Amino acid sequence: MQTSLTKLGLLMLMLTQMLSGYSFTMQVDNAKPMLGEKVHLTTYFRYDNLEEYDLVEPDYENLRIILVDENETQETNSTWLVTQHYTLIAKKAGTFTLHPLKAHIEFIPLKYQKEYNQNHYLQKKDISTQAIALQVRPLPQGIQVTGDYTLEASLEKNQSTQGSPVQFTVSLTGEGNIENLNFLTLHIPHTTIYEKSTSPHRKTFSILANQNYTIPPIVLKYFNQKSKTVMLTSTSGYAIAIKGGTSYAYVLWVILLLLFLLLASVCYGLLVLHKLEYLDKKRMFIKGLKACKNKDDLLKKIAPYIGKDKQLDRLIYTLDTCKNVEFNILKKKIILTYKKFSLSRA
Repeated sequence: MQTSLTKLGLLMLMLTQMLSGYSFTMQVDNAKPMLGEKVHLTTYFRYDNLEEYDLVEPDYENLRIILVDENETQETNSTWLVTQHYTLIAKKAGTFTLHPLKAHIEFIPLKYQKEYNQNHYLQKKDISTQAIALQVRPLPQGIQVTGDYTLEASLEKNQSTQGSPVQFTVSLTGEGNIENLNFLTLHIPHTTIYEKSTSPHRKTFSILANQNYTIPPIVLKYFNQKSKTVMLTSTSGYAIAIKGGTSYAYVLWVILLLLFLLLASVCYGLLVLHKLEYLDKKRMFIKGLKACKNKDDLLKKIAPYIGKDKQLDRLIYTLDTCKNVEFNILKKKIILTYKKFSLSRA
């Protein structure tokens, strides 16, 4: 009964919006996934005679969201359809609500579209999709990890001296709901351990000790979605022999390690800052493209990208012969092609 009411509400929402010249809806392929199971979310934005639009990206707490692709196609002479595909992965079990997504639109009512000063009648409005309830089922036996994984480990050496570190590296291969190895730590009595993640699924431990010690096996328990069973993957244990050494070498190594970690942190911060600046410039550039009112302004704006993408070049060269009535359609195609081009370069 609830499913029928949900479909009826969605149908009424689509009918109401379509009568206004636009519609914005979304749907998922599985409303009751298990924890860690992928859910495919698709949004549909259909419009007719809009001046501008901006689709707000989804941002749901406790869900990992990945944009797969975005396509804009022309259905009729005046009707366009924008389709977005996302992959959702729940971070914990429970019942969640996918709150309605918003679209900011600008339009001129039909009765004013032939007026000389039609921009005077420009209206702005926010429209929304329907909400969707998502029931994420817990994994059996209280397990939080799902997927298909293999743990691997490598050891630099099994003999060392006091003050000389032993490098122990753990790698995780496969796929599932593990985003990184931040949860992975080592606790070995009478040792000093420094850790560094060289990639999301790879972590290196530098172990210092004044006596013999054992690196215990690392065990990961996870739920395999294909076999529907709980599985284990683990590394081997390693016995490390420590010979006598000097404290000076130990102090020197710690200082060098701290300097290295400091340098790595600075480099990482600079990379993150560069990425944020790139995304901000891209957002402002797209906004500038949308603001262009004629083909000369648009050509000046997009000209620096000539020769960088064949599909984008074809659209840019079309601007010279573009008629005024075709300008908005061509501008939308150029913006969409630029989005795809910049996405591949990010």
